[in-house]
Amino acid sequence: MKNIFSLLFILNSFLISSVSFDDVEMLFISDSIIEAQSMLDLVEEKDEKFHYLSYQIYYKLDDLNNANKSLQLALKDNPDKYAEEGALLGELINDLKNVSKTLSSGFVLEAIEEAELLLKKYKDNSIVHYRLGYAYKENKDYDNAIVNFNKAKELNPYNSLYQDEITYIANLEILKGKEAYDVKDYQTALEHFNTALSYDPTNTSAMFRIGNIYYAIKDYVKAAEVLEQGVELQPKNYKVLYMISKCYIAIDDSDKALSFLDKAIDIKPDYTKAFFEKAKLYKSKGDIDTTVSILNELIDLDSGYYRAYELLMDLEIGASNLDNAISYANKALKASPDAYTILARLASVYNEKLDFNKAKDNAKLSLKNKRNYAPALFELGIAEMNLCNKLAAKDAFTKCKRDRNYRKTATNYLKTENFDYYTKHCE
Repeated sequence: MKNIFSLLFILNSFLISSVSFDDVEMLFISDSIIEAQSMLDLVEEKDEKFHYLSYQIYYKLDDLNNANKSLQLALKDNPDKYAEEGALLGELINDLKNVSKTLSSGFVLEAIEEAELLLKKYKDNSIVHYRLGYAYKENKDYDNAIVNFNKAKELNPYNSLYQDEITYIANLEILKGKEAYDVKDYQTALEHFNTALSYDPTNTSAMFRIGNIYYAIKDYVKAAEVLEQGVELQPKNYKVLYMISKCYIAIDDSDKALSFLDKAIDIKPDYTKAFFEKAKLYKSKGDIDTTVSILNELIDLDSGYYRAYELLMDLEIGASNLDNAISYANKALKASPDAYTILARLASVYNEKLDFNKAKDNAKLSLKNKRNYAPALFELGIAEMNLCNKLAAKDAFTKCKRDRNYRKTATNYLKTENFDYYTKHCE
């Protein structure tokens, strides 16, 4: 309700050239401190009560310099009324300056002691907690720094500086975690990211990185749990929504995976990766019509997205619609002439059609763009073998069997009895 009132007030202020003292005071009383401060310059009559209200607003924001300036102006108009507050404010400012001077002189431990003494003098003062936290931060005692920054934030939620300090220290831990993550030291990385999250429980960067670690170590349930906590705070982060879908794909929960993919696409309608995952999910469910529809929608978004053509080719090959597969391959190559995976698939199709010269040509084009690409080497071996180019076929199969996915099949073709059988038409 307070936010609605503040918004209406601000909108209304654009329609008038100035606001009254009562308007700003109402904002102050309703705890809309930042909005009240933003309206101060619009008040035309700057009298004693205005200067005192200004002092109260700046004091609430922990802006002691402007608070002091405003109080001094009020003191000019009524010295007796504000003398005691002026003296107290001046004493606080001087005490804080002394701590800052000690700290800037390099006496960190002494500054900590002085700030702790000030807490006894100024109980529950957010600025003193901030100065103490800052001294602890300079001493690299981040645990105690966070305790005091959190206390300052609790006492004064209006000053963003305190959260900024918390975020800064949390980000130091995130940087350490990233360094460990980059060398796959996931345990150390997780410790740093969890420390960052303990410092700043709303730090979505830490949450997302923790989720990535759990995904990397294949704890997909925990990864989804942590990532969903983060996305509650950043509901428009389509990349994280996509990552959550990948977690649910990994644990075979296709319905949840689809729901997160749809959320990602709602936020970013041209998010091709999400469309492609969605197509694969429908394929796994056996819904080929929906799969084809999604893939064609994806191609409309990005005509060069060759992986969509790959899947369309696989569907057509599976249905023995080889001419349709060739048609999709040609469309893909028109958009991406160097798509070596498409060229290898096209070689496979031509081998099935017994057009071994075209199979050979496309396999070689694939290998030109991706040297030693095993699927292309395999199709080249099949083509050369059927064209009776025995040495070339053996060379292709020998290179192909270096890939563990093709090792067994290529080795079988290279066995003398098998190779002789497949080339008996060459006699």
